[in-house]
Amino acid sequence: MAKRQRLTGKQRAQYKKEREALIGSLITQEGALRGALVKSHVRGSQYVLCLANGTEVYASHKKQLGSRSGASESISQSGWSLWEDCD
Repeated sequence: MAKRQRLTGKQRAQYKKEREALIGSLITQEGALRGALVKSHVRGSQYVLCLANGTEVYASHKKQLGSRSGASESISQSGWSLWEDCD
């Protein structure tokens, strides 16, 4: 099994900045999460969202290939899914 390459301090700082920039963004992707507000970052790619009806849900975001890193507009348009284990 191949080892994952360790992140540098500079990379960790950049990724943290990108994740924090999502807080307060509206999700514009089609489907159940459309209109949800990114309320907080939990860990890694996982966030707490507030749906348009006021319900809080847990969701994750997967960066899309070809998207510009740190571009919150494109990040809000695709790649979001509900956590499978949320109740």
